Amino acid sequence: MDKKTFFILVFITFLGFFLHFYKINQSPPCINADESAFSYNSYSILKTGKDEFGQFLPVRFKSFSDYKMPLLVYLNVPFIYLFGLNLWSIKLINAFILLFFPWLIYSLTSYLFRNKKISILSTFLFVVCWAVQSMTRQLHEAFLTSFLITSSSYFFLLAKDKKKIKYQFFFFISLLLSLFSYQSSRVFGLMFLILAIFYHLKKQVSKKIVLGIILILVLFFITDLIYKPNRVINLFFLNNPGLSLKINELRGEGGSKIIYNKLTVGLKERIFEYLKYFSPQFLVINGDENYRFGFPQFLSIITPVEYFFFFIGLYYLFKNKEKNRYYLLVIMMISPITGSLTWANPSLPRTFFIIIPILIITAYGFLNFINNFKRKNYFLILSINFIIFLFFQFYNWDFYLNHYPKKAITIHAWQCGYKELTDYIKNNYQKFDKFYITKENGPPYIFLLFFLKYSPKEYQKQANSGSIDEYGFSQSEKFDKFIFNLDYNPQEKNIVIIGRPHDFYEERNLKKIIFRNEPVFYIKEILSN
Repeated sequence: MDKKTFFILVFITFLGFFLHFYKINQSPPCINADESAFSYNSYSILKTGKDEFGQFLPVRFKSFSDYKMPLLVYLNVPFIYLFGLNLWSIKLINAFILLFFPWLIYSLTSYLFRNKKISILSTFLFVVCWAVQSMTRQLHEAFLTSFLITSSSYFFLLAKDKKKIKYQFFFFISLLLSLFSYQSSRVFGLMFLILAIFYHLKKQVSKKIVLGIILILVLFFITDLIYKPNRVINLFFLNNPGLSLKINELRGEGGSKIIYNKLTVGLKERIFEYLKYFSPQFLVINGDENYRFGFPQFLSIITPVEYFFFFIGLYYLFKNKEKNRYYLLVIMMISPITGSLTWANPSLPRTFFIIIPILIITAYGFLNFINNFKRKNYFLILSINFIIFLFFQFYNWDFYLNHYPKKAITIHAWQCGYKELTDYIKNNYQKFDKFYITKENGPPYIFLLFFLKYSPKEYQKQANSGSIDEYGFSQSEKFDKFIFNLDYNPQEKNIVIIGRPHDFYEERNLKKIIFRNEPVFYIKEILSN
């Protein structure tokens, strides 16, 4: 790498850092339950070596009975050790990864195409992408996992082509870590196994790589058998109650069981769900319809300009007969499988990695496109596309930074208000004997543990997970003075009832927790006198 390219990459990295930290305290508006759970379990590991339920260095974290993968929890421990358990420190892990991710994108693209301009452009598109930066601003497994899958994809190519042990080692480490970082990575593990077998049959990959991948997958799936992650099973499309209702309706109208059953109807729906991930509706217009990860028609995963040049890039990949075109397509087309096999709506986190091959192909398409114009039109075409690109990027970022965090639907989706509620509890803890708190907007216990910095050793003595709901989640029913329901005895005294606004329709003169002009909790105090 020459000095000019090096300094360009340094600039792009700092640009990514600026976009990551700019108004980070404003958008997203607060932390959600998953972030609190990851962080508190890191804190618990730091203080006791055990998770919130008292399990010593677990390979899966039970949490809300979703059995979270462990890597993010353990990687966050040093940052909490150095800076404490707070809203700022828990997200430093993503900032740290962001230091290296642009260089990895550049290295992978450079190896795929041997072209500096394409590599630099794909790296630039990556760091300015709103969808990428929005994921760095929250403590979610998707960003870490995508880094590890990108690393695995890069080192797999190097191991295949250069046959050096160090590249095999880095590939195995990246693959192993990715499997223990997020549930969706298991499909990539199977992909690499199939690719390794394919290349082995063509005598391009040694048997050691195939056996190494098999060993890693076996070790990983053993932990599945031990911990039995029900949440993953509950999300599988065959377990969707709506599917059974639809099939029963079709059969009731005279449909045959052979034609209308869970396998046939479910497979048809999954194919459509898979195709959605490549549609303009998902990538450009609506994005993720979960308001924690997007805002339909205002926040797009990529811009229309990038979407156009993505298809141009696909055309040139085959027109130019690029050596690694099929490999790039495979890692891209694998990405939506996990998301499409669940009954939930199209999900950005579950398919986050898809952004990387799409942006690489986009950069390839753009530079091949403008290179086919006469030199006198080169600057004009470049300028027009750049202006349109900036136009859409500006509206993405402006809405995300200045409007998105103020929307009531965003505030409720992010489960905001618990920090302010905890401040109230701290000030009134000695005054009351019990606090009855609604569970309507997420598991309140984990927010209280986080914001109170409650002693993990003390909580482990009281930890309880409660019953599992229809979505595969569970949460604590009570600890300390806190009871997480509103079933109180009206005769009780010295208690506090904390509910949503609609829980107190006929009540007057209640205290309120207001978050950015949005009432999120109402508080009713019942004193002894």
